[in-house]
Parts: sequence; C-alpha cells; structure tokens
Amino acid sequence: MTVMRLILPVCVVIVALVVGPSGTAVADPVTTVNGQVPPGTVLALAEVSVMIDTVQADGNRLLVVQGIRRPGTRVAIHVHEYGGHTCVLSGTMTDFVEGEQSMTVPAGSCYYMPPDTPMSAANLGTVDAHLIDTFVLPVGAPPITTLEPDSPSPFPDNVG
Repeated sequence: MTVMRLILPVCVVIVALVVGPSGTAVADPVTTVNGQVPPGTVLALAEVSVMIDTVQADGNRLLVVQGIRRPGTRVAIHVHEYGGHTCVLSGTMTDFVEGEQSMTVPAGSCYYMPPDTPMSAANLGTVDAHLIDTFVLPVGAPPITTLEPDSPSPFPDNVG
C-alpha cells in the first residue's frame, strides 16, 4: 500500500533564519503545527544507522537512514529544505504537516515530506515503528533543520 499526498493549491511557507552566536544560521522557533503542539514526547530517533550516504552522478547527495521511533515519542518540529520520504516498515506513524490534515501511515506505506514546511511525526501506537528516511540534497546541506526550541537533534551527529 502506498500513501500519496496531493496538495492543491500549492502553498509556500517561508522559514526565517537568524544568525546565532556561533555565526551559523538558526531557524526561528516553532512550537505548533496547524496551531497545535503535536502529541508525544520529543525524542531523537533510536538505533539510527546510515544505509547509504553517497554523491550521485548528478552531484547531489543521496542519504538513506533507518531508525526506530519509540511508542509515545515524536520528532521535534522541523523542516527539510529539500524534502524527503519516510517509509514505515513496521508499526504506525502519524504525520503532522503545516497546512494539511494529520495522516496515519501504517506499515508498508511511505509518506512525502515537502520542502520548507514545518512538520513533526509521532508514534502514537504501542509498538516500535521501524522507519527508513530518504533524502536527495546538495552536498553539505543538512537533511533536517529543527525549529522547536530546546529539542534533541533528530539524528546523531554522524548523520547530518
């Protein structure tokens, strides 16, 4: 089963960036998606491993990461500058995307993460959700930018 999302009309979300003390860009804090705090405790993905991290013939980086989203936890509100895809191998995820209805994604399905759109995803079930995230982005670009203040990094340092 494949879950597809069609968005009409196209909406553009602008994420403002400010320069932090280290001189790097830091996104303005965001604490809600569609006016509500997503359910679940913010926690990094567990048991993360990189399946592939390479530069494609077109010069873009292909990054595929797998991990486990524990029951009752969610990823901090974030954006993917270049979008991406998540496939749920087992368990169930609930995807929260600004401007869209929340969507429950069962095992055997994938969902699209649109670029530059605040989002979160939670495991509201009772069993671990095994996930695979895929990103195609320019070399040196981060796969994810966390917007929610005081949140753990979604991936370990070796993944970014």
